[in-house]
Amino acid sequence: MDTNRETKRTKQRRFLRRAVPGLLLALSLLGFTTTPGMSQPAAVGGSPDRQRLAPDASEPARPDQELQLVMLNHGRRRGPQVDDSLPPVLKYQLGNAYHTAVKVLRKEAACRALFDPFGRDGETVLARTWYVDAGDGNRTCATGVPAFTTVGGTNIKLCRNFGHLKPATAAALLLHEALHSSGLQESPAYPDAMTAAGITAVVRKGCKLE
Repeated sequence: MDTNRETKRTKQRRFLRRAVPGLLLALSLLGFTTTPGMSQPAAVGGSPDRQRLAPDASEPARPDQELQLVMLNHGRRRGPQVDDSLPPVLKYQLGNAYHTAVKVLRKEAACRALFDPFGRDGETVLARTWYVDAGDGNRTCATGVPAFTTVGGTNIKLCRNFGHLKPATAAALLLHEALHSSGLQESPAYPDAMTAAGITAVVRKGCKLE
């Protein structure tokens, strides 16, 4: 009887060693991960989650630890590319607005279609954009503009008042500027183009950010 029990225990241990890594991998692919944060993934060893999972130098690395690290990375949302000079308030507003903009692009076909005339993908444009601080005393910001860029430009400058916008307005503004990065012109610099207000209205309606 003792021999049979020992044999069963040995088989159970072998089964668990084989099954657990596969289950962890399946869970990671299904998205059962940690709650995603607003910011970009930290460098290896930089976050508390990673520090808890990092193997001790005196112990050999285990396959289940590597799978857990993959699961953590899989659940994190990619954030905007932000210049270090951007004040914390603007970074916070930008992170929320960026993820809202990505969400509506994925959900609303009419929102994605705004980029079709330029042969661009809205989410890709957002991902390739670099957000920088417009700086104190900027003349364009002084006119009340929350953000601005050039037609075809990949840098979007944020003014201080961007941090005071309502969430939906901030998201619409990022999409507005992304359209300029894609090639959309604006009046009065281009007389035959839509005004800034007209572009924002189209974005709000197509992306359901009203």
